[in-house]
Amino acid sequence: MQHKQSRAISFLTVAAFISIAAPNSFAQTPPAPPQAPAGGPAGIQVPPADTQTLPPTVPFTEAQLKKINDLIAQQGRDIAITPIITDILGITKDNQTLTCHAFAAVGEGNEVHQIYLLPNNRGYLAAHFYKDKLDVYSLDKTFALVAALEGIRGQVPAPTTFADAQYGYHFEEVWWAKYADTH
Repeated sequence: MQHKQSRAISFLTVAAFISIAAPNSFAQTPPAPPQAPAGGPAGIQVPPADTQTLPPTVPFTEAQLKKINDLIAQQGRDIAITPIITDILGITKDNQTLTCHAFAAVGEGNEVHQIYLLPNNRGYLAAHFYKDKLDVYSLDKTFALVAALEGIRGQVPAPTTFADAQYGYHFEEVWWAKYADTH
């Protein structure tokens, strides 16, 4: 069996896909158990206090963070993000357009993984596309999860539950750590 190495892809293609298919959900793992919504940070519905959630993932190493930031700086492109995504995540308001410097890579099965550096050192967005689904995670400067949304092609994206956001981001964080270690 041949292992196909991940490769950088055209941001214009990905940007076009985002503008057409902004609503997608891409955690390839089964969804976390349903949670009762409660008030919480923008873009995340916090589960009740007695609900167990996954433990936080191991943070990126300094070497992995440097590699990810270098990939964004050296191979990334400026991308305008669909305002509906940034509004849902609480990054912008009232359909404000946001342009970020971003890097994308293709994973197994033609999945697309993207990392966006938010302007003014405000953090990152991580996006994962597979099949007709999309998950977008808003992250702080240390890559800690702040908010998330999910969507399906042709539908409006929506905030995800806290448990689903943690669950999906865990796999995205592991993917980027492995990518940084091997590229």
